[in-house]
Amino acid sequence: MKRRALDMRRDYETLLAMYRLSWEINFPGLEFHEPSFRSWLSSGALRDQVYVYELDGKVVGWLWLDLSNRHTGHIVHIQVDKPYWGQGLGRAIVEDAIAMCRQAGRTALTLAVTKSNARAMALYKGLGFVPVEDKAGRQKMRLELGKEV
Repeated sequence: MKRRALDMRRDYETLLAMYRLSWEINFPGLEFHEPSFRSWLSSGALRDQVYVYELDGKVVGWLWLDLSNRHTGHIVHIQVDKPYWGQGLGRAIVEDAIAMCRQAGRTALTLAVTKSNARAMALYKGLGFVPVEDKAGRQKMRLELGKEV
């Protein structure tokens, strides 16, 4: 799997389709607003590290990593395209985020996950993330980067 920086013109429609599915799974009953997604992604791409992951030239996943805090990295969003679920790509992307955080000198990595997303919860716990804050249907998790994965 190959990582490259987000190219809004080239990747937007693919990420939009993927994110729309994520929205429906994580926020059932809440209306999705495409202009809000475009604005959110555009501003994030200017401020943070946003990458797409490809297999054979096809985007199969993406990662938005915020390294603005000098001690802690934060995964704003991570997603694998549904046809590729269960193939270890999510784990590989998180491991890549961990490596980037370590390389940038961060000592911890955080993320928030929908608690009903059992697959994601199991992945993060398996990588050593621990729950640190419980917010309604979301769980904030943290990984201390002094520990090897």
